[in-house]
Amino acid sequence: MSVDLTVSIINTNNRDLLRECLRSLFEGTRQISMEVYVVDNACTDGSAAMVEREFPQVHLIRNRNRLRFCANHNQVLRRGTGRHLLILNEDTLIPSGVFDALVAFMDAHPNAGAAGVTMLNPDGTLQYSYARFPSLCSSLILTLSLNRLLHGGYYPFFPQPEHGQPREVDWTNGACMLVRREAMEQVGLLDEEFLIYAEETDWCYRIKEAGWKVYYLPEVSVYHHEGQATNQTRPRRRFRINRTILLFFRKHYGWLRTLGLRLILLLTSLGRMLVWGPLYLVGWRRPLARLEVIYNGRTALIGLWRDDMFDAELMQMG
Repeated sequence: MSVDLTVSIINTNNRDLLRECLRSLFEGTRQISMEVYVVDNACTDGSAAMVEREFPQVHLIRNRNRLRFCANHNQVLRRGTGRHLLILNEDTLIPSGVFDALVAFMDAHPNAGAAGVTMLNPDGTLQYSYARFPSLCSSLILTLSLNRLLHGGYYPFFPQPEHGQPREVDWTNGACMLVRREAMEQVGLLDEEFLIYAEETDWCYRIKEAGWKVYYLPEVSVYHHEGQATNQTRPRRRFRINRTILLFFRKHYGWLRTLGLRLILLLTSLGRMLVWGPLYLVGWRRPLARLEVIYNGRTALIGLWRDDMFDAELMQMG
Protein backbone atom coordinates (compact mmCIF):
# COMPACT_ATOMS: atom_id res chain seq x y z
CA MET A 1 0.00 0.00 0.00
CA SER A 2 1.37 3.41 -0.95
CA VAL A 3 1.76 6.30 1.47
CA ASP A 4 1.71 10.04 0.83
CA LEU A 5 5.41 10.58 1.44
CA THR A 6 8.63 8.58 1.51
CA VAL A 7 11.48 10.35 3.35
CA SER A 8 15.08 9.36 2.61
CA ILE A 9 17.77 10.36 5.13
CA ILE A 10 21.46 9.52 4.81
CA ASN A 11 23.50 9.54 8.01
CA THR A 12 27.28 9.47 8.28
CA ASN A 13 28.32 9.69 11.94
CA ASN A 14 25.90 12.49 12.87
CA ARG A 15 24.01 10.55 15.54
CA ASP A 16 22.89 13.48 17.66
CA LEU A 17 21.79 15.61 14.70
CA LEU A 18 19.97 12.61 13.23
CA ARG A 19 18.10 12.06 16.49
CA GLU A 20 16.86 15.66 16.52
CA CYS A 21 15.92 15.49 12.84
CA LEU A 22 13.86 12.33 13.29
CA ARG A 23 12.22 13.62 16.44
CA SER A 24 11.20 16.86 14.74
CA LEU A 25 9.75 15.27 11.62
CA PHE A 26 7.68 12.70 13.50
CA GLU A 27 6.38 15.25 16.00
CA GLY A 28 5.54 17.82 13.34
CA THR A 29 3.84 15.69 10.66
CA ARG A 30 0.14 15.12 11.37
CA GLN A 31 -1.95 15.27 8.21
CA ILE A 32 -0.26 12.83 5.84
CA SER A 33 0.86 9.21 5.87
CA MET A 34 4.63 8.84 5.82
CA GLU A 35 7.38 6.25 5.75
CA VAL A 36 10.90 7.19 6.80
CA TYR A 37 14.10 5.46 5.71
CA VAL A 38 17.50 6.06 7.26
CA VAL A 39 20.57 4.82 5.43
CA ASP A 40 23.32 4.20 7.98
CA ASN A 41 26.38 4.97 5.88
CA ALA A 42 28.79 2.59 7.65
CA CYS A 43 28.62 4.73 10.79
CA THR A 44 30.91 4.10 13.73
CA ASP A 45 29.19 6.33 16.31
CA GLY A 46 26.28 4.07 17.27
CA SER A 47 23.77 5.81 15.02
CA ALA A 48 22.10 2.59 13.84
CA ALA A 49 21.60 1.34 17.38
CA MET A 50 20.11 4.70 18.36
CA VAL A 51 17.62 4.55 15.48
CA GLU A 52 16.58 0.99 16.32
CA ARG A 53 16.17 1.84 19.98
CA GLU A 54 14.45 5.23 19.79
CA PHE A 55 12.67 5.17 16.40
CA PRO A 56 11.45 1.61 15.73
CA GLN A 57 9.06 2.91 13.04
CA VAL A 58 12.02 3.90 10.84
CA HIS A 59 13.16 1.59 8.04
CA LEU A 60 16.90 1.21 8.63
CA ILE A 61 19.31 0.33 5.83
CA ARG A 62 22.85 -0.54 6.97
CA ASN A 63 25.70 0.01 4.55
CA ARG A 64 28.73 -2.21 5.06
CA ASN A 65 30.84 0.30 3.11
CA ARG A 66 30.54 4.05 2.60
CA LEU A 67 28.55 5.13 -0.44
CA ARG A 68 28.03 8.56 -2.00
CA PHE A 69 24.99 10.81 -1.81
CA CYS A 70 23.20 9.58 -4.95
CA ALA A 71 23.86 5.88 -4.43
CA ASN A 72 22.59 6.12 -0.87
CA HIS A 73 19.38 7.95 -1.70
CA ASN A 74 18.74 5.73 -4.71
CA GLN A 75 18.53 2.73 -2.38
CA VAL A 76 15.52 4.37 -0.77
CA LEU A 77 14.03 5.77 -3.97
CA ARG A 78 13.89 2.23 -5.37
CA ARG A 79 12.15 0.86 -2.26
CA GLY A 80 9.86 3.69 -1.19
CA THR A 81 6.13 3.43 -1.85
CA GLY A 82 5.21 7.10 -1.43
CA ARG A 83 3.27 9.16 -3.96
CA HIS A 84 5.99 11.72 -3.31
CA LEU A 85 9.62 11.15 -2.35
CA LEU A 86 11.73 13.51 -0.27
CA ILE A 87 15.50 13.56 0.11
CA LEU A 88 16.57 15.07 3.41
CA ASN A 89 19.85 15.82 5.17
CA GLU A 90 20.33 14.40 8.63
CA ASP A 91 21.58 17.83 9.78
CA THR A 92 18.16 19.44 9.37
CA LEU A 93 15.42 20.31 11.84
CA ILE A 94 11.83 20.14 10.56
CA PRO A 95 9.32 22.64 12.00
CA SER A 96 5.76 21.48 12.53
CA GLY A 97 3.67 21.17 9.38
CA VAL A 98 6.48 21.36 6.80
CA PHE A 99 5.88 17.96 5.21
CA ASP A 100 2.10 18.42 5.39
CA ALA A 101 2.46 21.72 3.51
CA LEU A 102 4.78 20.24 0.86
CA VAL A 103 2.44 17.36 0.06
CA ALA A 104 -0.60 19.68 0.04
CA PHE A 105 1.18 21.98 -2.42
CA MET A 106 2.09 19.13 -4.75
CA ASP A 107 -1.45 17.76 -4.66
CA ALA A 108 -2.80 21.21 -5.54
CA HIS A 109 -0.32 21.69 -8.42
CA PRO A 110 -0.34 18.62 -10.68
CA ASN A 111 2.26 20.22 -12.98
CA ALA A 112 4.82 20.32 -10.15
CA GLY A 113 7.53 17.71 -10.52
CA ALA A 114 9.59 18.90 -7.55
CA ALA A 115 9.46 21.44 -4.74
CA GLY A 116 11.92 22.91 -2.29
CA VAL A 117 11.76 25.05 0.82
CA THR A 118 13.54 27.96 2.45
CA MET A 119 16.73 26.85 4.20
CA LEU A 120 17.61 28.66 7.43
CA ASN A 121 20.67 28.62 9.63
CA PRO A 122 20.05 27.50 13.23
CA ASP A 123 19.91 31.19 14.25
CA GLY A 124 17.16 31.87 11.72
CA THR A 125 19.27 33.67 9.12
CA LEU A 126 18.82 32.79 5.47
CA GLN A 127 20.81 30.18 3.58
CA TYR A 128 20.73 29.80 -0.18
CA SER A 129 17.59 27.96 -1.28
CA TYR A 130 17.17 28.20 -5.04
CA ALA A 131 19.05 29.38 -8.12
CA ARG A 132 19.23 29.31 -11.88
CA PHE A 133 21.09 26.55 -13.67
CA PRO A 134 24.86 27.09 -14.08
CA SER A 135 25.94 28.97 -17.19
CA LEU A 136 29.14 30.29 -18.71
CA CYS A 137 28.19 33.75 -17.49
CA SER A 138 27.56 32.66 -13.90
CA SER A 139 30.75 30.60 -13.89
CA LEU A 140 32.78 33.60 -15.06
CA ILE A 141 31.17 35.91 -12.50
CA LEU A 142 31.93 33.49 -9.69
CA THR A 143 35.50 32.74 -10.70
CA LEU A 144 36.18 36.51 -10.86
CA SER A 145 34.51 36.98 -7.44
CA LEU A 146 32.04 39.50 -8.89
CA ASN A 147 29.17 37.72 -7.16
CA ARG A 148 29.57 40.02 -4.16
CA LEU A 149 28.16 42.86 -6.25
CA LEU A 150 24.97 41.01 -7.28
CA HIS A 151 21.81 39.97 -5.45
CA GLY A 152 23.11 41.52 -2.24
CA GLY A 153 26.00 39.06 -2.24
CA TYR A 154 23.74 36.02 -2.64
CA TYR A 155 24.53 35.47 -6.32
CA PRO A 156 23.89 33.03 -8.00
CA PHE A 157 21.15 32.50 -5.42
CA PHE A 158 18.34 34.86 -4.60
CA PRO A 159 17.10 36.48 -1.39
CA GLN A 160 13.75 35.35 -0.09
CA PRO A 161 11.00 36.97 -2.21
CA GLU A 162 9.04 39.66 -0.37
CA HIS A 163 5.60 38.50 -1.53
CA GLY A 164 6.07 35.06 0.02
CA GLN A 165 4.27 33.23 -2.78
CA PRO A 166 5.52 29.97 -4.35
CA ARG A 167 7.51 30.61 -7.49
CA GLU A 168 8.84 28.50 -10.32
CA VAL A 169 12.64 28.12 -10.23
CA ASP A 170 15.37 26.16 -11.98
CA TRP A 171 16.53 24.13 -8.98
CA THR A 172 16.30 24.08 -5.20
CA ASN A 173 18.52 22.98 -2.33
CA GLY A 174 18.81 19.18 -2.06
CA ALA A 175 19.06 19.27 1.73
CA CYS A 176 15.24 19.05 1.65
CA MET A 177 13.66 18.47 -1.74
CA LEU A 178 10.46 16.67 -2.68
CA VAL A 179 9.90 14.94 -6.04
CA ARG A 180 6.65 13.57 -7.43
CA ARG A 181 6.83 9.83 -8.10
CA GLU A 182 5.57 10.19 -11.67
CA ALA A 183 8.34 12.69 -12.41
CA MET A 184 10.99 10.41 -10.96
CA GLU A 185 9.70 7.44 -12.91
CA GLN A 186 9.87 9.51 -16.09
CA VAL A 187 13.39 10.96 -15.68
CA GLY A 188 15.03 8.29 -13.53
CA LEU A 189 16.88 8.24 -10.23
CA LEU A 190 19.67 10.52 -9.07
CA ASP A 191 22.66 10.26 -11.39
CA GLU A 192 25.38 8.39 -9.49
CA GLU A 193 28.07 9.78 -11.78
CA PHE A 194 27.78 12.96 -9.70
CA LEU A 195 29.86 11.92 -6.71
CA ILE A 196 29.09 15.08 -4.71
CA TYR A 197 27.58 18.51 -5.50
CA ALA A 198 25.06 19.29 -8.28
CA GLU A 199 23.09 16.07 -7.84
CA GLU A 200 19.89 18.01 -7.21
CA THR A 201 20.76 20.50 -9.96
CA ASP A 202 21.03 17.68 -12.49
CA TRP A 203 17.83 16.04 -11.21
CA CYS A 204 15.86 19.29 -11.47
CA TYR A 205 17.26 19.92 -14.95
CA ARG A 206 16.00 16.53 -16.13
CA ILE A 207 12.64 17.07 -14.44
CA LYS A 208 12.16 20.42 -16.18
CA GLU A 209 13.33 19.02 -19.52
CA ALA A 210 10.61 16.39 -19.20
CA GLY A 211 7.97 19.12 -18.97
CA TRP A 212 7.46 19.35 -15.21
CA LYS A 213 7.85 22.49 -13.12
CA VAL A 214 10.14 22.98 -10.11
CA TYR A 215 8.85 25.25 -7.33
CA TYR A 216 10.30 27.06 -4.35
CA LEU A 217 8.02 27.60 -1.34
CA PRO A 218 9.41 30.62 0.56
CA GLU A 219 7.00 30.39 3.51
CA VAL A 220 7.91 26.76 4.25
CA SER A 221 11.18 26.67 6.17
CA VAL A 222 13.66 24.07 7.40
CA TYR A 223 16.63 24.65 9.70
CA HIS A 224 19.91 23.34 8.36
CA HIS A 225 23.29 22.92 10.08
CA GLU A 226 25.06 23.65 6.81
CA GLY A 227 28.31 21.79 6.20
CA GLN A 228 27.81 19.10 8.84
CA ALA A 229 26.86 16.44 6.30
CA THR A 230 29.74 17.15 3.88
CA ASN A 231 32.78 18.31 5.79
CA GLN A 232 35.77 18.42 3.45
CA THR A 233 38.94 20.44 3.09
CA ARG A 234 38.72 23.37 0.70
CA PRO A 235 41.22 22.06 -1.89
CA ARG A 236 39.39 18.74 -2.07
CA ARG A 237 36.03 20.50 -2.49
CA ARG A 238 37.53 22.82 -5.12
CA PHE A 239 38.68 19.83 -7.13
CA ARG A 240 35.29 18.13 -6.85
CA ILE A 241 33.37 21.26 -7.78
CA ASN A 242 35.44 21.70 -10.95
CA ARG A 243 34.86 18.09 -11.88
CA THR A 244 31.15 18.32 -11.13
CA ILE A 245 30.42 21.48 -13.09
CA LEU A 246 32.34 20.10 -16.07
CA LEU A 247 30.26 16.93 -15.86
CA PHE A 248 27.04 18.97 -15.74
CA PHE A 249 28.05 21.03 -18.79
CA ARG A 250 29.17 17.97 -20.74
CA LYS A 251 25.95 16.11 -19.96
CA HIS A 252 23.47 18.90 -20.68
CA TYR A 253 25.12 21.68 -22.70
CA GLY A 254 27.28 19.97 -25.31
CA TRP A 255 30.94 20.16 -26.22
CA LEU A 256 31.11 23.83 -27.25
CA ARG A 257 29.94 25.30 -23.94
CA THR A 258 31.97 22.68 -22.07
CA LEU A 259 35.06 23.89 -23.93
CA GLY A 260 34.13 27.45 -22.98
CA LEU A 261 33.95 26.45 -19.32
CA ARG A 262 37.35 24.74 -19.51
CA LEU A 263 38.83 27.95 -20.90
CA ILE A 264 37.22 30.03 -18.15
CA LEU A 265 38.60 27.75 -15.44
CA LEU A 266 42.03 27.66 -17.02
CA LEU A 267 42.41 31.38 -17.70
CA THR A 268 41.04 32.59 -14.38
CA SER A 269 43.20 30.04 -12.56
CA LEU A 270 46.31 31.19 -14.38
CA GLY A 271 45.38 34.79 -13.60
CA ARG A 272 45.12 34.03 -9.90
CA MET A 273 48.43 32.23 -9.96
CA LEU A 274 50.08 35.29 -11.49
CA VAL A 275 48.52 37.62 -8.91
CA TRP A 276 48.64 35.64 -5.66
CA GLY A 277 51.67 33.47 -6.35
CA PRO A 278 54.28 36.27 -6.21
CA LEU A 279 52.62 37.79 -3.14
CA TYR A 280 52.81 34.46 -1.38
CA LEU A 281 56.44 33.96 -2.35
CA VAL A 282 57.45 37.33 -0.90
CA GLY A 283 55.86 36.52 2.43
CA TRP A 284 52.21 37.57 2.17
CA ARG A 285 50.49 34.76 4.06
CA ARG A 286 46.79 35.08 3.38
CA PRO A 287 45.23 31.56 3.36
CA LEU A 288 46.09 29.87 0.11
CA ALA A 289 45.25 26.41 -1.20
CA ARG A 290 46.27 24.22 -4.08
CA LEU A 291 44.33 24.78 -7.27
CA GLU A 292 43.71 21.77 -9.45
CA VAL A 293 42.18 21.79 -12.92
CA ILE A 294 40.68 18.76 -14.60
CA TYR A 295 41.37 17.91 -18.21
CA ASN A 296 40.07 14.71 -19.75
CA GLY A 297 39.81 13.04 -16.36
CA ARG A 298 43.34 14.01 -15.26
CA THR A 299 44.24 16.64 -12.72
CA ALA A 300 47.07 19.13 -12.70
CA LEU A 301 48.20 21.64 -10.10
CA ILE A 302 48.38 24.97 -11.91
CA GLY A 303 48.23 27.61 -9.22
CA LEU A 304 47.13 28.91 -5.87
CA TRP A 305 43.64 29.77 -4.63
CA ARG A 306 42.74 32.27 -1.94
CA ASP A 307 40.23 30.71 0.45
CA ASP A 308 37.92 33.71 0.73
CA MET A 309 37.20 33.47 -3.01
CA PHE A 310 35.99 29.94 -2.68
CA ASP A 311 32.64 29.78 -0.89
CA ALA A 312 30.40 31.38 -3.51
CA GLU A 313 31.53 28.96 -6.19
CA LEU A 314 30.82 26.08 -3.84
CA MET A 315 27.23 27.33 -3.58
CA GLN A 316 26.72 27.40 -7.35
CA MET A 317 26.63 23.61 -7.56
CA GLY A 318 24.51 22.95 -4.50
